[in-house]
Amino acid sequence: MLGARSRRAGSVSAFLLAAPSLSRRRASPSFADARALCSESSPGPSLREMTAGLPVFVGQTETSGRGLYASRAIASGELIHAASPIVAHPTLRNLKTHCYHCLRELRARPRAEWVATHGGGDGGGMAGHFCGRACAQAAWDAYHELETAAGDAFAPLARRCASHEVKFPLAAARLAFAAAQGSASPRAADALVRVNFPPGVAPGDWLEEHAMLRVALLRGVAVAELGAAREEKERGRKNGEKTNGETPARFRFDKNVVKELDAEWYVGVLSRMHLNAFRVEIPPAALPADVAEVPVGDVRDGHGGHGHRGHECGGGGECGHAHHHHHSLPNAGERESAASTTSHSPPARDSFAEAMTAAMAASASGVGAGTALYGAPSLLNHSCDPNVDVSWAIDSRASFRAARAIEKDEPLTVAYVDADAGVAARREKLAFAYGFECRCERCVEETSAVQ
Repeated sequence: MLGARSRRAGSVSAFLLAAPSLSRRRASPSFADARALCSESSPGPSLREMTAGLPVFVGQTETSGRGLYASRAIASGELIHAASPIVAHPTLRNLKTHCYHCLRELRARPRAEWVATHGGGDGGGMAGHFCGRACAQAAWDAYHELETAAGDAFAPLARRCASHEVKFPLAAARLAFAAAQGSASPRAADALVRVNFPPGVAPGDWLEEHAMLRVALLRGVAVAELGAAREEKERGRKNGEKTNGETPARFRFDKNVVKELDAEWYVGVLSRMHLNAFRVEIPPAALPADVAEVPVGDVRDGHGGHGHRGHECGGGGECGHAHHHHHSLPNAGERESAASTTSHSPPARDSFAEAMTAAMAASASGVGAGTALYGAPSLLNHSCDPNVDVSWAIDSRASFRAARAIEKDEPLTVAYVDADAGVAARREKLAFAYGFECRCERCVEETSAVQ
């Protein structure tokens, strides 16, 4: 697979940075300080679950805040964590070219295996394809049943994301539909750091987005339950059974969960995505002999996307959503990560050089396959000389490997911005996106050399 640095896309607006409780991070503390303070930290059960079985522990220092530390020596190249996302969503630009569920490049699979989303309907402007029946079924069971039932009610939010070039609302909506279907907890991301707004204060754009999402969610629940009741009645008629026309229990959605997905929930999820989301950068796939080039011109949304601290925000910084892990900083706070090669990566398109060129172009333009939010990886702090590389082989599952030998108790770090940029550019992006001036060893050395 292609080797590259991952960057955490981080671009939080000045308004967000003004929030009094926003954590301001600096790079790696001394190992002695880390050991002393980490021994006092007491991460909650959810953090323990996120890191269970990994060679890491959650610690906290006065200089870097909460982060991941090596619980033992880790060899160079060792796989630290193979992470599946809490939620992932393709960019609007890539709806026609990547799997709607796993973000795999569609042309990596024969066209005959593709499955249309939304039952072949428009989905409010979100129509695309799954790479195969397995993804189609997994999505249907997790969130796509309600999403399909919502139909055109999803259109206002989709149009807003296209016109404002933001992506986080789409990922948040997917998490909401999953919670309503009972496949995910509404609090799945609660353990992650977030932007803390004063009581009763939230960006107006976010509240408008939530209002659009709520209409789509309620429409989806109502239509899905009505359809299930009709199917149950028709089944009873064919079998000569009497039915009361009510929705079968297995198709009834928990109204309490739907109520829980209120504006406060949405603001919390979006603020966490801004600081923790990753831009997924999957290397170009080999083109099967029986698959023609996928047209990319038929895209309504332009750039679409948010990103934060390892997030992915495909547009400019004004969106207020973004993140980068060894990724680059597109919007506000999305960790951008350049994909690295692994034994699972697909063969290059026509040549390694061509694939590398395509991957570099995608990274430079700030456009990835999609946005993803992970658990334990969101705890990784920043360094301009990181010791962890992140890569994607074929889909949204990410691999985190040691970029070099890591000592026990050493903090694990990724680059929230483009590590190849100059020190001034890196510091400027970090200050804008994350609200801190980087003082890692590399930045100090390069600043001294310039002076």
